[in-house]
Amino acid sequence: MNTDITALLEIEWSKILPFLMPVVILNVLLIGVALYDWVKRKDLIATPYIWLMAILLVQSLGPILYLVIGRKVIRNDYSQKS
Repeated sequence: MNTDITALLEIEWSKILPFLMPVVILNVLLIGVALYDWVKRKDLIATPYIWLMAILLVQSLGPILYLVIGRKVIRNDYSQKS
């Protein structure tokens, strides 16, 4: 396994950074929106902590899956009287 990090010093970051920054900003924004929505709807989601792990651990795909699928999975709690 190659663990030599000197190859990172040879990369011209000034050429890569303009392409990399929008992806990083979009990913952080997407995670932020998903976490904000998760905090607001934590009591309504069927498996809230599994969705939290998906948002945090599965970088780009986790927040997208939560916002598309996870928000629709509502807890069926018949023990509470409304």
